[in-house]
Amino acid sequence: MIRTLRAAALAALSVVLVAWPARAATTPLAAPPAAARLSVELCPPQDPVVPGETGTLEVRVTNHGPAATGGATLVVVHFPSPGVVQSADPPVTLTYFGTGSSYQVPAGLAPGASSVERLALYVAPITSPFTTVSGDVQAFYPGDPDQSGHTTPYRLTTADTRAHFMVGASSAWEAGHPVPQPGDLTGKPGETVTLPLWVYNAGPSYSTHPVDLAITTPEHTTLTGTVPYDCTATGPRTLTCHLPSGPRYHDAVFVDPAVVIDPAAVAGQVLPGGTLDVVATQEDRPSPDWHTDYGVTVG
Repeated sequence: MIRTLRAAALAALSVVLVAWPARAATTPLAAPPAAARLSVELCPPQDPVVPGETGTLEVRVTNHGPAATGGATLVVVHFPSPGVVQSADPPVTLTYFGTGSSYQVPAGLAPGASSVERLALYVAPITSPFTTVSGDVQAFYPGDPDQSGHTTPYRLTTADTRAHFMVGASSAWEAGHPVPQPGDLTGKPGETVTLPLWVYNAGPSYSTHPVDLAITTPEHTTLTGTVPYDCTATGPRTLTCHLPSGPRYHDAVFVDPAVVIDPAAVAGQVLPGGTLDVVATQEDRPSPDWHTDYGVTVG
């Protein structure tokens, strides 16, 4: 009797063990937790960017659901050096690294919602004109099933360089640019003096095109000695100069003609009539800064 009961129990257990795998195969597994799915869309500058100025890159990070982001999303913007991601609108904290910058989109980006930043890409003044600058943007969120970063490339082109030229007569510098300096343009009767004439580039770009100058020395002076490089004497008091390219951004080119002061000049007399003009350039529109008058004081 005991053997009969034991046999019946074993038979019933075997039926359960045989049936369990079939039931497990037909029972659905629990669904994974809802996750945010991101995408990155870009709108790069539509017009060429002048070296030394900025172009706007619009970055749109969209959550395609089904859940809101539960943590911050890291957005990485690659922009080749020497350019830099200068600022963002709306303002966010930018973390700079060698080839770009990054920022974070806060948690709580709802399904269907987008985070939009307008980034100012500063193209360095040294950048060559008519070139293509390439980069990409990535977005990383730990809860996104796709952990590739959603890399999205972009490109912008650079425009021709642009420089603003200023001219003057001085050997002194202050706050990064030449300034008039008392005593620079003085000399005694019959003395040879050097005139420190300059052309300054206020930017925003490096100058890459030729610049032509016209120089007249003051009355009662006469050019003497070696004519400055890239210049030609066209008269006793006049020079023309053809510079193959203008000065660099925030730098100056000096032209230093030597003149002899008339021995008949009187101490204390100011010799007027000196002029310096920019007469041709492709990078800057004519302006009052293209011309300066100067004189020499007889000591």
